[in-house]
Amino acid sequence: MAKNVLQQIGTRIRTYRKLARLTQEQLAERADLSPHFLGFVERGQANPSLDSLVRIASALGVQLDELFRFPKEEAQEVRERLQEIHRLLKYRTPQEVRMVKHIIELLPPAQRP
Repeated sequence: MAKNVLQQIGTRIRTYRKLARLTQEQLAERADLSPHFLGFVERGQANPSLDSLVRIASALGVQLDELFRFPKEEAQEVRERLQEIHRLLKYRTPQEVRMVKHIIELLPPAQRP
């Protein structure tokens, strides 16, 4: 894997670990990996096996693909969803648009990194 990709994966793992309020040691124990190795993974200095990534994702309670969602891809997905929402609301009445806005405001705050 390219170094940049390893760093991005490591950053995603660190972000999810911190959101879960876990130390490297706690996550390593849950994933049955050494804390030393996990530190290397988070810094992009190790090339983890697919099995290691599956165990890390499982220990974090996230789907494996979440570790591979990089900011550029996420931004593209957000743009696509916004375009889809715009298309769906384009011919709705102002009252219907306000209703949708109100529903969105009732959602809990986002937890994703």
